[in-house]
Amino acid sequence: MNRTRQTSVSVMSLLIYCALLGIAVAPAAIAVAWIANGQISPNTVFNAAVGGGICWLAGALALTITFLGNYFHAPVQGLLVSMLVRMGLPLAAIIALPKLSGPLAATSMTTTILGVYLVALIVETGLSLRMVPPQSRVPSAA
Repeated sequence: MNRTRQTSVSVMSLLIYCALLGIAVAPAAIAVAWIANGQISPNTVFNAAVGGGICWLAGALALTITFLGNYFHAPVQGLLVSMLVRMGLPLAAIIALPKLSGPLAATSMTTTILGVYLVALIVETGLSLRMVPPQSRVPSAA
């Protein structure tokens, strides 16, 4: 059995996937923050930056964990841990940010994170599935 460490995606592809995630998250963050605030203002841009940054970071970490899972020949475990990170980081932000004072505690911040999370989830899931190698067919013993 060949135990060399190979993955279907290179480190450069991982960086490209993270960039593609950012390209998808940035306009979504601006649009969701605009809808949540009802206007374009410095507060809208701040909400978009924080909400988009949290969701991008969660997605980029999930992609990296999926890559490492493939690298260490544990694609299922990598996907499971990446799901935990992908859901846990935005959830922790939604729980923690309202307890802070200032613009981070605004209701529109929570709305922005939730809206951007849905877009990031779709994009990151598609990119993660492209990273996981197809299972090789094993002839049945029967």
